[in-house]
Amino acid sequence: MSSPTETGIRTRAFADQAVQAALEADWSRAFELNTKILEANAEDLEARNRLGRALLETGRLEEAKTAYAEVLKAEPNNPIALRNVARLGTLLEHKTKTNPTKSKTQPRLFIEDMGKTGILRLINPAPAHVVAKYSPGAEAELRERDGLIAVHARDGELLGFLEPKVGRRLLDLINTGNQYVVAVVSNDQQNPRVAIRETLQSPQNAQRISFPGHHRPAETKERAYIKGNFFRFGGDEEEDSEDEETEPTRSSSDEESEPAVAEEPLAVEADDDDDDEDEADE
Repeated sequence: MSSPTETGIRTRAFADQAVQAALEADWSRAFELNTKILEANAEDLEARNRLGRALLETGRLEEAKTAYAEVLKAEPNNPIALRNVARLGTLLEHKTKTNPTKSKTQPRLFIEDMGKTGILRLINPAPAHVVAKYSPGAEAELRERDGLIAVHARDGELLGFLEPKVGRRLLDLINTGNQYVVAVVSNDQQNPRVAIRETLQSPQNAQRISFPGHHRPAETKERAYIKGNFFRFGGDEEEDSEDEETEPTRSSSDEESEPAVAEEPLAVEADDDDDDEDEADE
């Protein structure tokens, strides 16, 4: 019979492997490891959150909902479980499956790097059941649309737009040789955000900074002109529709109730396992 110390060491080893499996998008392995942890200790809430994520990623939504509900029984204010129960409610209501995260999470994408990384809010986001399909860490890409920067998931689904001021700056930098990687940070339809990181700076842009205000949300008084029925009809505008003026979302500095950054997988230290666990739990 194993001693409590041996059991604890083995459980910690399983937890480390489960986190790594999630970061590598190996969801069947993540499910298996977290199940083993819970067989040894059914009260391990971190393992149950990770199990919920693995179930969610593999399309087993009702089982994922049950896993997160168990977390909330023990800890009613658990932020990870609360966010995912809300997400699952939206997906189940619209009978929508998740788009599984298949690529490895790139921790460096979420490290604040002076001028090279931006955590940006999307304006005119897609409907909640569309945004909810993509987990934090899912890869995305930038595309030009009518002079704006649109953010698309890897499967082509339109998620939303960058603020015009930021979008025009990035568009100019991209057209002159810069390259960027993008990932979803928050799939909350009320506050969808993406992380964008400069991966290549062209010689032409040697004196230009991608995100001069990287430490604070982008702010602009300009209005975004996007047709009001854009998302209503799945991205196909009618030829004779009139442009509708859409207010840009407020900056997070105006929202007292926005959760602290620590609740989102934004800043990941290269050697900090705990932060990696938070992202894997999501």
